[in-house]
Amino acid sequence: MKGENQALRLEKMMQKHHLYPEYEVCLPSVSVKKSALKKLGAGDILLLGMARLEVLLLSEHTGCAKALLVNAQGGLTIQIMQYMKQLPKHIDGKKYKEVRVTLGNVQCRVLERGHKIEMAQIDTDEVRLIHATEEIAKGRLVEVDDEIAVEIKEVTAV
Repeated sequence: MKGENQALRLEKMMQKHHLYPEYEVCLPSVSVKKSALKKLGAGDILLLGMARLEVLLLSEHTGCAKALLVNAQGGLTIQIMQYMKQLPKHIDGKKYKEVRVTLGNVQCRVLERGHKIEMAQIDTDEVRLIHATEEIAKGRLVEVDDEIAVEIKEVTAV
């Protein structure tokens, strides 16, 4: 019994310890009308205007990278296409808000062109919509008429 408790505590401690920098995996931001965000509800579909999954790896400390989700050996992996030193700027207008769709976090040692990262930690059925630093809704990625979209599961704040 004592050995099991120690093993569980060690496992929890190692999960908190990060060997490599952590990056937020998100889709490029989408402009959404403020009035549409106020009416957002469970079951709604938010079209992203993308035919393939292009993602951004974001970190305030080490920069960011543009990447692409590709099929490799029966699973999805993230392939880095371009490294960028600065984070993309989000500018809200009078009628529109910039919304970021976050897929989760991954750890990566290097951000070089062509480097591949396994997507074991990412679940496309659990995405979050974020405006600035506030979570707006939770949802999942779906495909509608050969276009990538987010189906809203629950609205947290608008």
